Amino acid sequence: MKLAVRINKKLAGKTIKLIEKYNLRDKSRRIISKENFVEIPIKDCENIRELLKGYEIVVQEKPVYSKSKTIEEAIQKYLPEEEFKKIRHILPRTYKVLGNIVLVKIPEELKDYSNLIGKALLEINTHCKSVWWDKGKRGQLRKPEVELIAGRGGETIHREGNCIYKFDVSKVMFSPGNQAERIRMGKIVKKEVVIDMFAGIGYFTIPMAKKAKRVYAIEINPDSYHYLLENIKLNEVECVIPILGDSMYVTPENVADRVVMGHINCHKFLPVAINALKDRGWIHYHESVPEAVIERPIRRVISAVKKAGKNVTIGCIRKVKNYSPGVLHVVVDAYVY
Repeated sequence: MKLAVRINKKLAGKTIKLIEKYNLRDKSRRIISKENFVEIPIKDCENIRELLKGYEIVVQEKPVYSKSKTIEEAIQKYLPEEEFKKIRHILPRTYKVLGNIVLVKIPEELKDYSNLIGKALLEINTHCKSVWWDKGKRGQLRKPEVELIAGRGGETIHREGNCIYKFDVSKVMFSPGNQAERIRMGKIVKKEVVIDMFAGIGYFTIPMAKKAKRVYAIEINPDSYHYLLENIKLNEVECVIPILGDSMYVTPENVADRVVMGHINCHKFLPVAINALKDRGWIHYHESVPEAVIERPIRRVISAVKKAGKNVTIGCIRKVKNYSPGVLHVVVDAYVY
């Protein structure tokens, strides 16, 4: 039961101070104003009616909850104290907000509480329309494995700076952790020809196309390609040439000043990227690599360039984000000539 003290508005101030003095106020709910009286939420403890003897105590049929700041705060008010204590230590602490959709990773032990977690996240993020359980990615196309746990709808529009990304979280992946690298690529590209070998929905294509002369955006996943076309229109970047297909076979040769290899498992595509360059140019090669062998991406680039009979200067190797414990997502900037 959700109890409240009903009191005349004129006496509300003194009553609130009294209730708070004895730590009886339930701050998870808001004080409700109705006509000439207010309802002050109180805790449902054993002796509450005796402690507040002389006051009108009512059961609230439609309590109004205060906005919670954390999942823990939001869930606590829906569960008995003992049950909450059992799951408190494994509740998710972080989540992603993409446009008006929430993505959250949930331990399998909390499967029976997934809908409650979804409800809590919608309460915290009032502008969002749905919450999805993020269960990871699968296959070479990195298709998302997600489950709707609250609200409805998977399609959203996410904005980063002056770029707009439209996508469906149930069909394609979107990594907020790559944001800094997307911004960087948008800054370093000049009036030049660029090939984005694994374009997805346009993660790198869109920011680069704001300045590039031409961008060839290659994508093998039909769902991602659909949203790539949508995002080209939304961002009004007419210099983009979208290509549906496997970049191993459809990448143009001898045309690019710069090639972006944004897939974290693409070392077999390095010869294709080298052939895509004009006589010289930049390759931005991504890889997930254990910290113990952090030089591996550089060695792979150097080896591929040498086999192609060319020279290479390594500009830098940069951390994009943590991929998993002990494993980093990195990018190697390599100038091939």
